[in-house]
Amino acid sequence: MPDRRPGNHLLTIWIPTFRRPQQLSQLLENVIQTKIVDFADIVISDNDPEGPLAQAVMNGNANLPDNISYRCNPANLSAGVNFLRAFECSTTTWLMIVGDDDLFKFGAPDHILQLISSLRDDIAAVKFDSSLFGFQPVCVSSGLGDYVEQLSPRNYPDAFNNLCLISNWIFRTDFYRPYLSSAYLGYSSKISHLFPALQACVCDDAKLMFSHLQPVEHGVSEACWPKAATWFEMVITLASFSGFIETQNRYALLKLLLHSDWRRNIAKCLRVQQFYGDQRLDLDSWRIHVHLALISAGYLQALLLSWPLLLLPYRCWPRSLRNKLGDPGSIERW
Repeated sequence: MPDRRPGNHLLTIWIPTFRRPQQLSQLLENVIQTKIVDFADIVISDNDPEGPLAQAVMNGNANLPDNISYRCNPANLSAGVNFLRAFECSTTTWLMIVGDDDLFKFGAPDHILQLISSLRDDIAAVKFDSSLFGFQPVCVSSGLGDYVEQLSPRNYPDAFNNLCLISNWIFRTDFYRPYLSSAYLGYSSKISHLFPALQACVCDDAKLMFSHLQPVEHGVSEACWPKAATWFEMVITLASFSGFIETQNRYALLKLLLHSDWRRNIAKCLRVQQFYGDQRLDLDSWRIHVHLALISAGYLQALLLSWPLLLLPYRCWPRSLRNKLGDPGSIERW
């Protein structure tokens, strides 16, 4: 399949996509209108080799602008691997991975360029804030520990979600690539994009910068990832596996992940039952509950509080509750 190569710029905007043609089209129009193409290589990385865009490129009638390149993976490698492919393929100093359902705010490209031009040589990554959070401390830190110390405990859940938003980061690739293996070792955590930058902080005395800027407007898609399965894997990986993150950063992530917000913990408990209670998955939801309860006291409390409801089939739960929990998520986007 043709692989249209980008030009030579300071920044690569990597757009992983999978079966969201309308959102992708809006983003491509957005990167042209905001003129970020003037200083960035724009690369579409498609996880759907049998999709209409891949076929259009193969047939030579994709009608993509010349300053936007396209590559297609041989299969749906998952979103996380598509993220990491960016570091293997990009040739620029800086890399930004932007979801296909996100958009740049007008004026944001100028702010990003000004920021990149002013950064110290020891900055391995910059973490932007987002309208979904809004309380990110502005600081330069040697890891996540310094950052978490500046947060209020009530902001832990939203701060963790904000860290997970891949579109809110830019990475210096020469700091990142030597530790790319840590991302694959910790891949099941679903936040593997963090680990090489954290390893650079530990091994090369690099720094993370946390900014107040909010350059990206995050989209909301009906086709979402399975939240219960994602959270379960995050907890199990960070609590049980090693070799990809050192102690202080692991503790900081677990502190954010295993927060004490009992309402959110009950929602997680219900989503676990909702997702793993599906008999088609051939998994025991109660085994999942036990694993999580042994790791997190907050989850154990939520499990005990929601126990009577969990004994009922999901279809018997109140409609208002089922509507609030929403779609359990597609395994294709796991």
